Amino acid sequence: MTAVGADPPPALDGVTHRFVDIGDGVTIHVAEAGPADGRPVLLVHGFPQHWWEWRHLIGPLAADGYRVLCPDLRGAGWSSAPKAEYRKTVMADDLAAVLDRLGVGPATLVAHDWGGPVAFIMMLRHPAKVAGFFGMNTIAPWLTPDLAMARHLWRFWYQIPIALPIGGPRLIGDRRRRFLRRLASWVGGDWSLSEEELQAYAERFRRRDRAAACSRWYRTFLAREFVPWLRGEYADARVGVPVRWLHGTADPVLTPTLLRGYADRIDDFQVEWVDGVGHWIAEQRPALVLDRLRDFLTTTGHAVGRRRTAGAGGELAAASG
Repeated sequence: MTAVGADPPPALDGVTHRFVDIGDGVTIHVAEAGPADGRPVLLVHGFPQHWWEWRHLIGPLAADGYRVLCPDLRGAGWSSAPKAEYRKTVMADDLAAVLDRLGVGPATLVAHDWGGPVAFIMMLRHPAKVAGFFGMNTIAPWLTPDLAMARHLWRFWYQIPIALPIGGPRLIGDRRRRFLRRLASWVGGDWSLSEEELQAYAERFRRRDRAAACSRWYRTFLAREFVPWLRGEYADARVGVPVRWLHGTADPVLTPTLLRGYADRIDDFQVEWVDGVGHWIAEQRPALVLDRLRDFLTTTGHAVGRRRTAGAGGELAAASG
């Protein structure tokens, strides 16, 4: 594990940063907060984000006594961006390796967007390392190949330009952020990431290796993973730990249609639909997300002694707008 050097991540009160060597020349950046002996909660970001997506949740969860771990997926944020395929099984094993290197677990997984299938596959491949799963505006690697699914495929149009070998990195790395701005606005419904938030994420894509890596996230999925998932690569997998889904229904891409059949494969599954909320639920409604996540951690037996203060709650309420 190495310390933060040049080009540091943004500062956040109570958060420390480390780079975890997981082998093969790959290091995963982890933003960490809370007591070292607290029960681990692993928050896994999506695209185009990195660990900063969770900035509204980290402090309150740490104050509750949890050990909060926010890794940057390989290719994103401050983690390594190797020139390779970005299979989600490999990215899932990265998360398991981080827990191993830190000597923590089992952890409750919290995931959004691309972080969802990565973390979910990690749970399927390393079930002993997972105590529960809390997903928001994301999907598991279960796809239903029927007419209802086909009718929604057009919603993923944006993945094609992102996945292009040359054009994709250029779109992502555009200094004027034109493509990312339009995409962020479209998937957000009536709410979108602010210019400041979008800049915080887009700034990392000015590095060519990061823009190329995130393009490979999509290219690998479309070329190597989509069809196997559709054919049922994970169809026989069952989940024994508690799973909750929080889903903003104004998301035009990840619609409720995609979440069909989950209850048949998960012993303890519940979903809550949130009207008027788009894809960026953790940043649009952080107070709601925190409330539901706290309830999940409590009801599933993974709560710790809370040190919740009026000040922390008030700051979060103000942040949620």
